[in-house]
Amino acid sequence: MAKLITLLCLLLCSPMLIAQSSQTNDELVSASVDAEALYDSGFELLSDLPTKNQIPLFDNRFRIDENVDEITLLLFRKRGSASVVLVKPDGSKIHFSTAEEQNVRWHDASTFDLIQIKNPAPGPWQAVGRLLPQSRILVLTDIKLTVDPLPANMLVGETIKVTARLTNGNEPINAKDFRDVLALEVIFMSTNNADYDNFGRGVVQVAHFRDDGKGYDERARDGIFTGEFQLRFVSGEWIPKYIVNTPLYSREVEQAPVVLKAAPIIADITSSLAVDETHPNVEALPHEVVFRITDESVKAESLLLQGRVRYPNGEVDEFALNEPGLAPRELQLRNLGHGSYILDVSAYGEMQDGRQFMLNLPEISFVVNRPVQEAPVLEELPQSIKDEIAAEQAEAEPEPEPEFPWALVIVANMVILFGGGFAIWFIIADKQLADLMFWRKKDSTAAPSIAGAQQNSSKTEKKPADVQKNNDMDDILDLTLPDD
Repeated sequence: MAKLITLLCLLLCSPMLIAQSSQTNDELVSASVDAEALYDSGFELLSDLPTKNQIPLFDNRFRIDENVDEITLLLFRKRGSASVVLVKPDGSKIHFSTAEEQNVRWHDASTFDLIQIKNPAPGPWQAVGRLLPQSRILVLTDIKLTVDPLPANMLVGETIKVTARLTNGNEPINAKDFRDVLALEVIFMSTNNADYDNFGRGVVQVAHFRDDGKGYDERARDGIFTGEFQLRFVSGEWIPKYIVNTPLYSREVEQAPVVLKAAPIIADITSSLAVDETHPNVEALPHEVVFRITDESVKAESLLLQGRVRYPNGEVDEFALNEPGLAPRELQLRNLGHGSYILDVSAYGEMQDGRQFMLNLPEISFVVNRPVQEAPVLEELPQSIKDEIAAEQAEAEPEPEPEFPWALVIVANMVILFGGGFAIWFIIADKQLADLMFWRKKDSTAAPSIAGAQQNSSKTEKKPADVQKNNDMDDILDLTLPDD
């Protein structure tokens, strides 16, 4: 029986591999070529994987619990890189060349590794290689996470009910086996299809449920998650993903992509003029809101609307439109003056395929402006009153400000510049204050006496030197001989 389950898992995982005991090596090589072709055509090998139980792969690491009977690893890697190396919990390694010796089936392609391990060792594993985020780790085990499929024609604003089960051998898991209360996380991932409005939106955290018997959960710690979440994000093509993390087990389930449609109901608003406060006896016309169905997949006769309206003055009224028929639903609102009118509307109906739905429409609001009134025409005033008004206006006129003294500013700046330049020159030329008193004349009587004294002193000082000089010249020039 276990072998049959293993064969079915491989058949769903990749159509190119059929685990039969009579498969030859030539068939395995042919399957390798087919797998590479599938990879080149856009990871078509993953087409059957989203509905299988998976183990999270984070930073090339994953953990296998003790209840796993068989594991299948589909590890995509960069083109041209070497095959991955698996590191077991005890530290030993599994290579492609040694896989057969360790009873591991390993298919090595140019862009991915397809590995099948029976009765893997529990604990932390690691895949060493240049892996791509498209890699998947599928498990064949008694512990499974199953989630009911979502409707194919979901609508923006719709409330969806989800039921997920975590079982062990088709029996609900007793919560005593876990340290914490079980929790289910629901996320939606954009397919990044350029044909839809959610292109490039990434991941949306939708809901987080606990198996605690609160809210929409029926029973606490029974391994069954029941809850509701509202699709409050943009329309487009999304991939639903469910994750259960516990200290002992981790399971993920990806479902097939679903298309989220825009809300099929729109509101046409016809606003009337605001009530005129100056004429309270004049009756104001009500505002009108008409709800129309824009999607033929919705049965028009099944549409029911209810909600509430908030008026500008703060009043709140509730309404319900449950008349049968195919005609658009009409709602009349009281005219309570200018301001914002805000409607919160919930819709109930049935799709053409019989599925019932409930959704909250986006907030509907419109603004009514204050009525514009013409100013009354004044009668002609007497000339005396006009003269008084003109006189008051003349007195009220402010006196003209005096003109700015540009000439004085320019002269002051010139004086500052010339004064500063002269001061700098005076310091650099090493002048004294006495040099500036040019009107004072020098004493002429004192000058000659001083000059004479200096001349006499110089003569007195030079006299011994002249005597010596003459003596020397006499000694040199007296070369004559006596006549005798």
